[in-house]
Amino acid sequence: MEFKASHRLQSVGEKYLAIQQANINQLKKSGIEVLNLGRGNPDLPTFAPVVEKAKTALDNKVNHGYPPYGGKPALKETIKQFYQREYQVALEEDEITVFSGSAAALTALPMALADPSGVVLTPTPAFFGYHIGITMSGAEEWQMPLLERNDYLPELEKIPQAVRERAQMMFLNYPHNPTGAGATHAFFDKAVQFGLDNHIAIVHDFAYADISFEHQAPSFLQSKRAKETGIEIYTLSKTFNMAGWRSAFAVGNASIIKLLKAYIQNSVGGTFGVVQDASQYALETQIEERKQLRDTYLDRRNTVIQLLKTNQLSVSQSSGTFFVWLKLPEKITDDRRFAKSLLNNAHVAVVPGSAFGDAGQGYLRISLVADTATLASGINQLITYLKQYRE
Repeated sequence: MEFKASHRLQSVGEKYLAIQQANINQLKKSGIEVLNLGRGNPDLPTFAPVVEKAKTALDNKVNHGYPPYGGKPALKETIKQFYQREYQVALEEDEITVFSGSAAALTALPMALADPSGVVLTPTPAFFGYHIGITMSGAEEWQMPLLERNDYLPELEKIPQAVRERAQMMFLNYPHNPTGAGATHAFFDKAVQFGLDNHIAIVHDFAYADISFEHQAPSFLQSKRAKETGIEIYTLSKTFNMAGWRSAFAVGNASIIKLLKAYIQNSVGGTFGVVQDASQYALETQIEERKQLRDTYLDRRNTVIQLLKTNQLSVSQSSGTFFVWLKLPEKITDDRRFAKSLLNNAHVAVVPGSAFGDAGQGYLRISLVADTATLASGINQLITYLKQYRE
């Protein structure tokens, strides 16, 4: 007996990266080596001291039982200290909740905050995950175009009044996936005021908080009155190469935190105590390791950008994240077709910009989660293929 997916699950659709990975797997089965510059998963291991801390925590019998919902008090205290040290932001106990990976929270938030009659504002291009929770909630998604001429910041003043009146929440994400753009304190001040004026919950996805090159990426909560209207989602996946650990937390508006905690408590439950102890240790101690990781990504970014610019290709500087945003030559009108052709014929995987929304059409996202030699080889093959490609 075979059962069909619910309408809700069908509406989500299949992720582009899952489709691409299936294609890559088929090529590998044929004995073809693929240079994968499309991944969003760190290629380097979790910092060794964090792993050792987890091994010790595994012997603690307390961690063998159900973990406390919303996080251990000791981890919450460390999060307070971390935000005070890094961003000069003071937090209270009820302004923090811990959960297993940021994807769980990003999916949960529309279901906790949005109604089927409501609107959720999202950037485009953007991380695929925002769409999933909105679709599951039944709310309407209204996309805010992020354009190069505006430094990939949404023009909030252009959101129609009728949309503002129905909007219940807004997703933001800086440093931005996929463009690598950064936000300013001035923009976050503007976003806070927009949230206050329109009674909209602002959710800042701070996934790439620590992968910022020219200067420290600002926290949304550094803006005055930010906690009155929004929260920030911080994941340890990128900062500490802990993607597989599924460790993240939210900080900010106490009422949003309460709703998020309640939804996660009634769905996915708590986060394994060993992961919480390792996360606490990481936040407290790994300052030098974080710097070394940033330097690694900076070196990789510079290698990729230099190769692309030397060949007269238009590429954004990428102020953060581990992605580079490449504008395709005007002769190429279909970025998805090009990306598929590049994979099947030159055996280099990248993600077409339109996979992140219509505003990404005509671009490619190149990932920096590979060693410098692999990146250089992949970029050179991309450049060669661009010169010979015909639609």
